[in-house]
Amino acid sequence: MKFIHNAIYFVLILRYVNLFVICDDSPSPREAQTASLVNNKLYFFGGRDINNNPTNEVWYLDLSSPFNVSMLPWHKDQGLPLAINYASSCVSPIDNSVFIIDVSRPFITNTSDAFYPSEIYEFDPNASYWKVPTITDYNSSFNTRYSVEAVIDNDGKFFIFGGSNSNGSNTTLIRYNEMHMLDTTTGTMKWTTLNISQNVPLPRIIYAAVLLPTDEIIYIGGVDMSLSDNLRLVDIKAVQLFNTKSFTWSTKQTTGAGIDSRFGFTAVLTRNGSIIIYGGEAMNYTSYKQVSPDLAVLNINTWEWSIPNISQKNAPPSSLVFHSATLYENYMIVSFGLILSISRLSELFYILDIRNYTWVTATTINNLGPLEPTPISTVLEFRVHLHLH
Repeated sequence: MKFIHNAIYFVLILRYVNLFVICDDSPSPREAQTASLVNNKLYFFGGRDINNNPTNEVWYLDLSSPFNVSMLPWHKDQGLPLAINYASSCVSPIDNSVFIIDVSRPFITNTSDAFYPSEIYEFDPNASYWKVPTITDYNSSFNTRYSVEAVIDNDGKFFIFGGSNSNGSNTTLIRYNEMHMLDTTTGTMKWTTLNISQNVPLPRIIYAAVLLPTDEIIYIGGVDMSLSDNLRLVDIKAVQLFNTKSFTWSTKQTTGAGIDSRFGFTAVLTRNGSIIIYGGEAMNYTSYKQVSPDLAVLNINTWEWSIPNISQKNAPPSSLVFHSATLYENYMIVSFGLILSISRLSELFYILDIRNYTWVTATTINNLGPLEPTPISTVLEFRVHLHLH
């Protein structure tokens, strides 16, 4: 087992042999950034660059006017206090502040040296100001946990499930299937580790999570971990639902088209009740492989999967992983990531018109009004921590 893990880790290191021309007025190629939509501005925080180093950069695009992917209106904002990668971000429905949950280890800028000053940062996009929020009853066992994704409900409560420890030592790996809640609705932020015993999923990492209109969080795909060393892909047809009001778990068996189980993918919720997943990769104990199809749609009214017939004109390269996907008006914006087939990082943007499932190169803004904070699935860390025991 140790040999297999080391072999996988070696293969992943080889992915980072890349050469790019980098400009100062736009973001360089990267993967594992986290993205948040604040009103009409799409922010990108951190990420991992071609030298395998995390970054503290913050970039944003103003989406309020039509734009073309060949001439993106980039703006650079105040950088993070520390470099991050594979973090998770949520936008507060209370004041539009952005919370960065960086349990995957914050880093000293421009290095791969881990540092642990805080797990959560708060960004004021109006003032371009960063701070570390004060949180009561914080569960210190949450420190150095990785491969989780935070989801915020419409009231301002965060929910964070699963993960594994990330202390960088040779101690036994710890897997988690706890649900943590951070309540930001009061003057003092409060942390709670929920006591749940019924129908709790196995410990899970690198999944996609989206808040549904029913006040449930849907968990799709990823990798689950038994109490042994075994890692396995979660069956993408069996999704888990967590009720944010009753704090209960349930499982929904979906039907429809054949969809490869995967990790390293994204998921967004559309206005008409569909979840679009994109990209990702599959694995066994010796190799990683592309998934099919790249894009699939889950109807949450019928719980049926479908595969749209999409032209590949203007489409992203097949096998894009560890990217971002954001829904804005009638468009799904796919950004950055690793092109698995050629082991190269991307700096490019791709736009899917979800009205007709066509990849386009420019937007036509309809001024539908600011959306509620869009569930944004930015894939999470896995490869760097495959030194399992």
